[in-house]
Formats: sequence, C-alpha cells, structure tokens
Amino acid sequence: MTGVGEVFAGRFELLEPIADGGMGSVWVVRDLRDQQAYAGKLLRQSDSASLVRFMREQATRIDHRHVVTPLSWAGEDDRVLFTMPLVRGGSVATLLGDHGALPAMWVRELLVQLLDALEAVHAAGVVHRDVKPANLLLHATGTDRPHLLLTDFGISARLDDPRLTHASQVIGSPGYMAPEQLAGADPAVAQDVYGAGMVGLEMLTGVRPPHTRDAVGTAVGAQPSLRPLADLLLDAVQHESTARPASAARLREQLVALDLSATPGPVEPVVVLDQLEELAPEATRVRPRATRPDGDAVEEDAAVTGTPSAPGEGPSDDRRGLVAVLLLVVAAACLLGAAWLVLA
Repeated sequence: MTGVGEVFAGRFELLEPIADGGMGSVWVVRDLRDQQAYAGKLLRQSDSASLVRFMREQATRIDHRHVVTPLSWAGEDDRVLFTMPLVRGGSVATLLGDHGALPAMWVRELLVQLLDALEAVHAAGVVHRDVKPANLLLHATGTDRPHLLLTDFGISARLDDPRLTHASQVIGSPGYMAPEQLAGADPAVAQDVYGAGMVGLEMLTGVRPPHTRDAVGTAVGAQPSLRPLADLLLDAVQHESTARPASAARLREQLVALDLSATPGPVEPVVVLDQLEELAPEATRVRPRATRPDGDAVEEDAAVTGTPSAPGEGPSDDRRGLVAVLLLVVAAACLLGAAWLVLA
C-alpha cells in the first residue's frame, strides 16, 4: 500500500499524489539526499513489458530546453520509482481545461516549442509516438509567455530498436495517432508531425478528437483570420503521410512564417499558473541541506539506492523482492539493447 509520508527505498519521501494511471502513479517526492522536490513515477506492477517501457523512457535522455530529462530510479520490493524534474504548471491538457480554445498566438508559440523539441528528438533517432496535450508539460511562468516541455517517452522508439509490441498490436493514444500508426506501421517521423498537428487543432478549437476536425469549420467561420493557421494544421494531419510537412522543422518554419497579426487576442489573459500551489504547504518546500559543525554541506554518495534499509536491517523478504525488481530492470534493459544503466 502506497501512502503519503512513505519513504521509498530509504531515499524518496512520497509527499503528494499528482495522478494515477493503469501502470502506476505519479507523486511529488522529496529526495532525502538533497532535500529537493521531484516528480516520481511509481510503477505499480513490476511486469517485464511495463519495465521495458519505463526503462526506455529512462534511456531516452535528450538535452533540450523543451524536453523533460529523466533523473534517476530506485527499487523496493516489487515496485520501481523513476524521478524527473517537477514541472509545476500542469500540462496543455490542463490549460485547455481551464481556458478552452486558445488564442492563435498561443497555439503557434506552443507548437513552435513542441516542434523544436521534436526536431531534437528526431535528430537523436527517436520517434515519440505519443504526442498529446497531457504529455506537454508547462512551467508555471505566471506570465503570458509559456514554456513547454515534452515528456513521457514510454512508448517512443528508435529505428534500430526492437519493437515493444507484436505486429498485430497498436500502441498510442486514440485520436492523436496517425492512420498508419493505428494500422501498426513501423515508427516514423511523420507520425509525430501528425500528433503535433492534431494537438494544434485541439488548441485552436478547444475540441478533443475525434470531433476536432469538425470543429475547425466552426472556428474559422466565426474568425476567418484563423484560416491560414487552420489550413496548415490540417495539412499536418493529412491521411497520407507524404502529404504532411516533411519534418517537425519544416512545420515549425511554416508556422513561424504565418502572419497572425489579424487574429483575435484572448478574451481574458491566458496565464500558466502553479498547479501545485494547493498541495500541503510542506509538500514542495525545499528543506536546507544538512551541514557539519564547520558549516560545510554534507556530501552524499550520488548513486541511486535501491535498498530500503542498511544491511542487516528490515525483513529479508524486502531485499529478495528488490533483487527480483532489479533483475527485471536488467532484463528490460537487455531487451532494449542497452549496455549499461544510468544511476543518477
């Protein structure tokens, strides 16, 4: 049973739940080594398929200002926790829930940042395959200037990696998957272009798939100045992959070139606020690092611990469970073709 205040693997204090899903949950956690708050994905079932996906996400480390970088992992009993930076502004899904359709300038700015991230992802030989509003996090800037971060590489694929699914299985998020992805085709850059286009149309209309395309005509009918942006985004979600912009970079260039000066501004200011502000006061407060009597900070081993207690402490079943988890993690890494694991 997982609960607030639990210290996972002797290192990560579970402070507040953020979200819960089929494979696990997401928490605000405090790393007791540096007293900093992070987001932590807690894998509920240590089955090999789920671990492959989580290890794939951990292995996808792309250094870019619009990509979330995984930090570390730890294991205890039959569970694994993966940490990443804590992004406090919610997601584009949160923003759409709060504001509905977004102004054209916001749509373009968010898409330019997303496409910038995707360009870096594709340059690294990776296809994300799950571009959707919930996977586009936002910094709580508190201003009308958003800062987007692409996250969740759990079903991403490298062209030279083994497939996570059988040929007959389809993986992704309905409504945001390109037709060829839905048909089980091999991963391709064009699928991410499609996902970005569908997200853009949803931001422009405020309507989720599968009804997004139908809402475009209504939006453009009410505001004809939106047509150039809408037409470009419709090009990005063409049924045939060859009819879409050839790359994320190309779509970004086309977006930047659009003249949106005649498009309407927001009815009310669109601001990305701190979505974690309502958490318990202690939840995300950074505690000072421990110091020695001479005033110097206490330095600790930087390696992630997978051990919930020191040798000789705690039940031996816990340690055997941890060994089983770590063996599954290693097996997952082997399936991915990884030669090593990064322990941050």
